[in-house]
Formats: sequence, structure tokens, C-alpha cells
Amino acid sequence: MFSSSRGGEERNGQKRKEPTLRAVVHSRIMAKEQEVAPAERLAVEGGIASDESAVAEPEIEANEDRVEEHVNEPDSNAGAEGDNGETGCPIWMGYDNALRCGRTLHATPDGIDEQPVCLMHSKDPCKQSGPLYKTFWREFERTLEAAGEGEARFEQFVFPQLFIVGTKFQAVCQFSEATFTQYANFAGATFSQFANFAGATFTQNADFSGASFTQGARFFGTTFTQDADFDGVNFTKEADFETATFSQGAKFTCTTFEQRASFVDATFMYETVFYDATFIHDAIFTRTAFTRGADFSEATFAQTAKFEDTVFRGTAYWSATFAQTAKFEDTVFHETAYWHSCCFLGQAEFRSTKFKPQGKDMPSAIFALTKFSKPGEIVFDDVDLSRALFHNCDVSQVWFSPSAHWAERKGNRGLAVFEETIPLEQEVVEGLQRNGQRDYRAVAQIYQQLKKNYDSRLDYWTANEFHFGEMEMKRLAVPTDGRLLWPRQWLHRNLSFVAWYKYASDYGNSYRKPMLWLLGVLLAAALLFPIPGLELRQAGSGNTASSARVTYGSVWDRQNSWTNKFWTEAKLIGKSGITAIDTATFQRTPEYAPAYPWGRVVGIFETLLTSSLFALFLLAIRRQFRR
Repeated sequence: MFSSSRGGEERNGQKRKEPTLRAVVHSRIMAKEQEVAPAERLAVEGGIASDESAVAEPEIEANEDRVEEHVNEPDSNAGAEGDNGETGCPIWMGYDNALRCGRTLHATPDGIDEQPVCLMHSKDPCKQSGPLYKTFWREFERTLEAAGEGEARFEQFVFPQLFIVGTKFQAVCQFSEATFTQYANFAGATFSQFANFAGATFTQNADFSGASFTQGARFFGTTFTQDADFDGVNFTKEADFETATFSQGAKFTCTTFEQRASFVDATFMYETVFYDATFIHDAIFTRTAFTRGADFSEATFAQTAKFEDTVFRGTAYWSATFAQTAKFEDTVFHETAYWHSCCFLGQAEFRSTKFKPQGKDMPSAIFALTKFSKPGEIVFDDVDLSRALFHNCDVSQVWFSPSAHWAERKGNRGLAVFEETIPLEQEVVEGLQRNGQRDYRAVAQIYQQLKKNYDSRLDYWTANEFHFGEMEMKRLAVPTDGRLLWPRQWLHRNLSFVAWYKYASDYGNSYRKPMLWLLGVLLAAALLFPIPGLELRQAGSGNTASSARVTYGSVWDRQNSWTNKFWTEAKLIGKSGITAIDTATFQRTPEYAPAYPWGRVVGIFETLLTSSLFALFLLAIRRQFRR
């Protein structure tokens, strides 16, 4: 019906074909007997006894009498179906409590059991060793043998130390609401049929590493008080861990879930590892709580992965592969979520996802080197991305809804990405450094992708704000090597064409700036023209004209009052202003013209500046109001 292999037998080099569970139990019992054998031999041989041994001897005899009295007690009326009598163990077992245990009641000291029950359901600590331990495992073996390929019922059993490495269970194993008081080792075990651990409690470590569940496993509401090890387990059918509680570490390294895996409402109170786990079918983690860190590195989700309303209070590592749909709706990350090198081959939805790490300068989510195979199906809706990192990741087609929130640049100059301001001391910004400094070209690439993204969706206002960031990064991307490094860096930041582009129009984003600069240039030209002089042109016959130069000094009359002097100079400046406008607008027959040669030089500079500023003004108008 089943087979097992003992670690002790393997160490002794003894090879057996298909050892039975009886051999396993026998070897375990022998080990326990060896622990107590010296004390028993002393009692039998009647060696030199102290007063303490003389006192303890009646208690041992009394215990042995109780054990001998009930050594075969579980065999009578075990699993009495439909028995309405008052005798036997009163624990109801099976679906809908349709089957009463009925085993012989076990005598225990007062206060151990709430009511008289059999040895299998008793909390008697004497079961941990000695004759009661031997009797317990004999009954366990008998129950398995009697079940065959049917149901082996261990509901509400109270197990002592369990060591069933490599055992093959042919029966349907019902361990629901069982209590495992000591270390439970199911490593390498094979459950050929359904295994039910619903409501069970493991008070010490539970080891299922390398086990195989071929017909489904149910751990609904199971409590793991200490470490739970499911490394390398293969779940051929559905795996149900709904409402389970893992109080200490939980390991699912290299575990394979071939059918639906459900962790709905489960609670992981310590470090949780799903490293290199494979979910061939749906993986459901709805409302799951991860109190400490969660590691899904190298995990593969072949079908739908749901983490809706899930809470991660520790750091979450996600360098996983999502082949189909991944849903993170209303998911909360209280620490950094590392999506570094993640691969999304299908749809992914981050709707109302909360990224809110406690550290001020800590990134909330890291999508660096993440691959989006279908970027148009990646959705960020109502998500705060003010501290998210997207460097070395193509986001030019990812869907960011209008409710996606980005950081704001100081001075109300557009939106910003966290790569621009994150402290370089952190390890996560390794890809953002070049020669020990921030790689502004890499940051500019992110802005460029975001600008392209919003431009393609006709959201030009948002695109313009990312355009500012792109150009600002190009201005800050100064040379990092060569001669005269500091002066070159200063000139690039402050006097390069990119810098002047910023001064003139905020990189084409502001139409007010070029208009103000345009008015300033006209005013400056109007004030400068009278210094070299204005030539008054009076049209004569043909194409010739006579001229009279007018300057500040030529109109200054010392005989006039200050009021007259003021108005005379004001009129000159007014005429000079008209000349500046004529020069800027390329008028062919102005009434006044700048005097040669320095007035003409000022006029040339004015023409160049006003033409450029007017072009920037038109560009800014187009960027702001294009359709």
C-alpha cells in the first residue's frame, strides 16, 4: 500500500526494496527505547539506588500499569459509524461529522484532555516516547493499512514527533484539524491521492520539502507556528492554502504548482520565499498579507497572477516572469518593490496600487531593466509614481492614465522622474552613475520616452512638461573628462545653446518668456539707437534721400526748462522705438534709420534677436495649443 525509507538505514548502507511503514515505525520506536533503556536496566538490575530513585520507582510502575492497561485500546471500535452509544472516543470525524471515532478511551491525568478521548486524540505528553509512542504509531499504521486506497482518517489526531521521510501514501489522507506537537517531517513523501490538512496546526517545524501531491492538497486554515518548508514540492492538482497562517519562515523554493494555487486571505508573518517557483496555472494571492519580506525572484507565472488587495509590509522582490495577465489592483507596498529585470509577456494592471515606503529618499518601485513585451497592455492607473524608477526600461508605449501621479519639478516647471533626484549613495542607482556622477543622458532617455508616450496620446501639456525634463538633463550632461574640465562644464551648463534655449523660452514650453524677452530687446534697441544717432530720411525725387542725424546731444537745449528737456528726450526715444519696430519687422522705407556704422550694428543684433525670439514665441504657442 505504501513504502518508506529511513535515514538511519541509508547511513548503515542497508538497501531494502519497498520497506513498509511498519519498519519505519519500528526503527523509530527502537530509537526511543534506546533513549530510556539505561534507566530501565538500572531499575531491573537493582543497582546502587539513591533515595531519589527509590521514590521515583513507584511512579514508573504506575505509568507502566496505565500503559499496559491501554496498550491495545485504539483497536477496539475504531471508527464506529452510526454508533450512538456512550462508550468509546466521542470525537466526530469525517464530512459533516458523520463518523465517530469510537476508539477505547485513554486514561490520562486530570487537566490534560477536556473530555475523555482515545490515545490518538489525547494530548497526553507520555505519547512522545515509550510504550504509548509505540502504541500510537502502531494504530497509525493499522489505520493506513485498513484504508487501502480509500480514506485514512486522522482528523483531530494529536501527533507526537513525525518522521515519515519518503513514504508513499496510497490512501486519501485526512489530517484536517490535526495537531502536530513536535517536528513533522514529510520530506520526499508522495501522496498518491487527495491530502487534506485543513485546519491542522503544526506547533513545530513542518518539512514537506521534495514531497509530491498528485491529487490535490488542501491546507485551508492551516497554522504553521514555526518554519514551513515546501521547497521542491510538486503539486500536480490544485493547491489550497487559503486563510493559512505562517507564523515563521515559509519557503516555496523551486516549488511547482501545475494547477490552480490559491493563497487567498493567507498570512505570512515572517520572511517568505517563492524563489524559482513555477505557477503553471492561475496563482491567486488576493487579500494575502506579507508582514515581512517576500521574494518572488525567478518565479514564473504561466497564467493569471492575482495580487488584488494584497499587502506587502516588507520589501518585495519581483524579478519574475509573467506570461499572461498580472493584476495588482489595490495592492499596498509599504517598502520598496523591486521589479528589477522583471518580464511581462502579457497584460499587467497596476490600478490603485499604493507604493508608500517609509524612507524619504527610498524608491517606491524599481522597474529598471524590466521588459514589457506588450507595452500597450501595461496599465498604471491611479498610482503614485513620484518615487518609481524606470531607467533602462522602455516606457514609450506603456499606458499611464491621467490619474497617474508624477513628482513635480521645483519652481512649477513641469513633471520630474525620481532618477533625477535620488541620492547616488543607494545601490539601486548603480545604472545611473557614470564616472562617479549622475548619468544625465540616461535620465534624459526616460524623459524622452515619456514625452513620446504622452505625445502619441495627444496629451501635449503633459508631454511638454517631460520635454522640459529631457532638455534640462541634456543641459546638465556636462563633459566628464579632458582638459580644462571645470570651465567647460560651467560653460555648457550656463552659456551653451541649450542653456540659452532655457533662458529664452523654457525649452519652448513658455510663450510668455520669449514675448517678454522680445519686448526687452525692442526697448533696449530704442534706448541704444539715439547714442550713435538716428538718420531722418526725407524722400526726394527718385530713389535718393537726404538725412539728418539726431542724437541725445543734438536735441538737448540748455536754454529750455527741465520739463521741455524731458519731453524732447522722450519724443526722441519714441521715434527710436518706432525705428526699432521698423528694423525688427524689416520695413523698407522707415522714417528714421540707425546711423552708420554703430547704429547699423545694433540694428543687426536687434533683427537677429527679435527674429529668434518671435520664432520661439510661435513654437511655444504651437506646443501649448496644438491639436
